Amino acid sequence: MKKVYLTLGIVSSLALASCSGFLDKEPSTALPVDGAITSFEDLQNTVNGIGYVVSGKRGTYGAEFTLYADLLTNEFAVIKSNNQSVPISSYNLTKYDELATNPYRVHYQAIANVNKALETSSQLNDARVKNLQGQLYAWRALLHFDLARMFAHIPSTVANTSEANSGIPLATEVYDPEYKPTRATLAETYNQIIADFTQAIGMLDDNNGVGYMDKWAATALRARAYLYMGEYANALADANAVINSGVYDLYTPSNYVSVWGAEGTSESIFEFLTTDNYNAQRYSPGYYTDASGYAECAFNVNGKLYKYLSTHPEDVRSKLIKDQTSHKDAPGYYPAKYPGRGGSIYVNNPKIIRLSEVYLIAAEASFYLSGGAAAASFINEIEKNRVEGYTDVASVTIDDIIFEYTKELFAENQIAFAYWRNGKAVINSLGDEIMADNMRAIMPIPQREIDLNSAMVQNPGY
Repeated sequence: MKKVYLTLGIVSSLALASCSGFLDKEPSTALPVDGAITSFEDLQNTVNGIGYVVSGKRGTYGAEFTLYADLLTNEFAVIKSNNQSVPISSYNLTKYDELATNPYRVHYQAIANVNKALETSSQLNDARVKNLQGQLYAWRALLHFDLARMFAHIPSTVANTSEANSGIPLATEVYDPEYKPTRATLAETYNQIIADFTQAIGMLDDNNGVGYMDKWAATALRARAYLYMGEYANALADANAVINSGVYDLYTPSNYVSVWGAEGTSESIFEFLTTDNYNAQRYSPGYYTDASGYAECAFNVNGKLYKYLSTHPEDVRSKLIKDQTSHKDAPGYYPAKYPGRGGSIYVNNPKIIRLSEVYLIAAEASFYLSGGAAAASFINEIEKNRVEGYTDVASVTIDDIIFEYTKELFAENQIAFAYWRNGKAVINSLGDEIMADNMRAIMPIPQREIDLNSAMVQNPGY
């Protein structure tokens, strides 16, 4: 993997070097990328390079975004503030904040690379190209989806998804440097995300290896997008396709603790690759979730999650409490999902989507389609692989499903979204109730984008 990332690092550095002069002159959606793709190897390196672009910058998959929806809740606490992720947990992000500016810019840089690669590879006469182009479409869908999660409201919680400027700028082609984007509607935004995932699914191979998009990754991620749209039948169909594929297996009590320091585990449908050379260093999730690091994502001992885990030793997830109460500077209990590899706490592969989430997507969709009894089978399947002596339940409530997200997917960028998607308030670190329609539930459009483009509309309240 290190060899792959060294190659992609060189390629992406060359591709992005031409952008550097434009970073302060053009909107992020219009950043040009130079260089044509003339061979299969060029295209492979470019696909690799998409991950490199979003591997080490603030607010991206290798950094704070992996913990974003957890930091927004009172399940986690800042033990010793280094004023890094605190603007997220305090709902205090501003339109000038690096934690809003960086993910906006870098995600669109990656999308620009995708679009350039799709355009310049269209003439390649190689049967292997189709699969690589499918990976590019899947990346473009995921990048737009996560931009939407940060900068727009969840469509199933919005009365009018066709309201002007309710979505994000869509970048689906190579643009002239003078291009000035406008915001799509939420409906247009999510329709494009679904269209790109669908295009990808028809082009992708069944198995592309650890860290690469394949048919099942795109299908699982499309299920997630359908869930956010409230299209429950489609979400359930995609989730069932992944569950019944036979490709993945739920973690068991015997391996649950060890999987977090490993690559390519049985539940991992798509994980984000990091190496010794390519990681977010002090902005990595491992550094935030450790007393010797920034110590800004510890368990809140008064939170529902910690109270459950600390009093239910029969649940294997309780073993993911890292006791660092003897640490002299930042004593506390921390999530143990980012232990590091090779002796480096920086090197962890965040799991972008794994099988447990697909079961939970199926449970949530089934609940709204058919009720708690239909949803219970999916919850039971997870629980019997987590809790010693578990007895199946006949039915579940939506609160049960949300708490299952909390127990199973903590420190994986899920909790706040699960609450908001289902019409529930998130309790933040200050004890305030934050609903999905609160202005602070989404980030401000960075002011630099508005300064460079008068057509860009800011999110209300900022």
